[in-house]
Amino acid sequence: MTQRYSSHARNFIRKLGCKKNEQLHFTLVHDAEHKNQAYSHSSNYPAMTLHKPLYLLERLAPRITLFSKNNYLIHVFSQNIKGYAVFMEINYRETRKSDFKKIRAQFIDVDLNKISEHLHTNDQVQERMRSLQSDPTEKLLSITIKRNKQGLYHLLALRTKERVAALKKEFMQKHKRRIKNTMIIETKNGFHIYWVLQGGSINHFVPIQKALAQKFGSDPMITNLSRVMRLPGFYHMKNPESPFMVRVRQWGRKKPFTQKELIRSLALKPVFTAKAGRKLRKAPVLQLSRL
Repeated sequence: MTQRYSSHARNFIRKLGCKKNEQLHFTLVHDAEHKNQAYSHSSNYPAMTLHKPLYLLERLAPRITLFSKNNYLIHVFSQNIKGYAVFMEINYRETRKSDFKKIRAQFIDVDLNKISEHLHTNDQVQERMRSLQSDPTEKLLSITIKRNKQGLYHLLALRTKERVAALKKEFMQKHKRRIKNTMIIETKNGFHIYWVLQGGSINHFVPIQKALAQKFGSDPMITNLSRVMRLPGFYHMKNPESPFMVRVRQWGRKKPFTQKELIRSLALKPVFTAKAGRKLRKAPVLQLSRL
């Protein structure tokens, strides 16, 4: 399977419109550590921030090496097999401390593996649990309840592999006209969908991300400029006994989209504010897609 998808990483990067001399920024985070909590620097598997210009990047994923902060070469696939997920920063800036210079794409993260809800009372929790457990269409592996500092109950239900596969088919059928020209990355639990851009406005990125998430019911947290996403051609390793090869399912059209075209064709309703535009450049670096 590795050989079949070995060119997906570099071709994905080229499809995003990356130029030969542009510095690419990557993050490796251990999937087991990343599974149900934010990354911690006290982890037994610390994250790695890596980089390399496109013109030096190897063509095949199993051969890719990247530079660490101290310019040591890290063989990425070896780390992936050990359990590290491979992420890439989608938008362009020269260094991780620089301002962003270019929007490469608008994108969404469709996670079909979980049902995540916040409820106010224990009675609401019990009622919701009964509803989920009695629903013949839902197939759940587990349901967990945690109470946060604000006093809300967080219900998290995880679906079975078979249920996720069925929901993937339903999503593709439901949205096939809206996403027929996009680049689609299939992950273990859903899809990452990209509208590759030309001439995108940095100030419009976040409002459009929010509007896309609302339109497709996708992860509402995928809005910041510095968001990193899983790189195709590498394994999803949250379950080491059942690794899933993240792969490009559809490459999309050759001509990039414009943000205006995207808003018009999908009937989006982004809210543009000058205040939001000033805040965009200071988004935190390490925020990961959870799929």
